[in-house]
Amino acid sequence: MLSLAICLGLLGCPGEKTSPGPAPDGPARRIVSLLPNATEILFALGAGDRVVGVTRYCDRPQEALGLPRVGGILDVSAEAVLDLRPDLVVGSPTVLRGPLADLLDRAGVGRLALTFEGAGDVEPGIRALGKALGLQAEAEALCRTWRQEWDALRDALRRDPPLRVLVVVGRAPLVVAGEESLLGALVRHLGLENVVPGPLAWPIWSREEVLRARPDLVVDAVAEEDAAGGPEDLGLPGTPVVPIPDRGILRPGPGFPAAAAALVREIGRRWEGRPGVRGDSR
Repeated sequence: MLSLAICLGLLGCPGEKTSPGPAPDGPARRIVSLLPNATEILFALGAGDRVVGVTRYCDRPQEALGLPRVGGILDVSAEAVLDLRPDLVVGSPTVLRGPLADLLDRAGVGRLALTFEGAGDVEPGIRALGKALGLQAEAEALCRTWRQEWDALRDALRRDPPLRVLVVVGRAPLVVAGEESLLGALVRHLGLENVVPGPLAWPIWSREEVLRARPDLVVDAVAEEDAAGGPEDLGLPGTPVVPIPDRGILRPGPGFPAAAAALVREIGRRWEGRPGVRGDSR
C-alpha cells in the first residue's frame, strides 16, 4: 500500500499551484479542509476554530481529530461538505473540479485549490490560506519560521564521500523515493546521495535493483500497518535501517522541518563517530 505522501503527490496538476473559486464575502470563517497539509497550516495560523470539517487523513494537529469527517482524499462526500455550511473549501486541483466544484459554485461556497507536492509548495500554500482568511501577517510570520527551520537543515548530513541512501515508502510492491519526490528532495537537502536514479518520483524496484544499488543506509518510511514483511527482506545484511521517527516527514507542511530534524538526529546516532557527519551534533 502506498503512503499518503504518494497519493497526495498524484493529485497535483503540473503548473497549477493555486486556483480560487468564488471568493467568500470577507475573510473565510467556516472552512472545510480536504488536504491534511492545509489543515496543519490552518491550525498553525491560529485559525483552527474556523475549521468545521476535514478528511479522515487530517490527523495533525491533535485538535483536528475531533472535527467532522467528510471522506478521504478521492472519496469526498459533497453532501457532508455542504451540510457543514462552509464559506470556503480547500483541496487539491484534482478534487476541486468537476461535479464537486459545480455544487460548491451553485451553493455560493468559495473554493481554494492548493498543491503540496514538495517543500517549495509550503510557503505559497501558507500565503494563499493567509490571504483567504485575512491573516496575511500571521502567514508571513509562519513562512519565516518555516524557511529558517528548513534552511537550518541544509547539508546537515553531508560528508565526503556522501552517504548513499535508499528511501523505502512501500513494500508490496517495493516502492522507493526517486529524485523528483518529496523525500528525494529532502535527501539532497540534507547532503545525502539518493541511490535511485531517473525522473520518476516513486518508482517500483525489484530486490535485485536494491542489491545492485548497495546503499550505505536505508530509510524506512513504511507505516507499520502498511508493511508486508520487514526491512530485513531487502536482503542488505549489515546495512543500517533507520525507521522514520515522525510521519510528518511524509507531508510538506508546518511540521515537516521538525520531522526532518528528527530523522537527521536518528541517522546521526547510527553514524556517530564517523568522520564528516554532522547529524549527531543537532
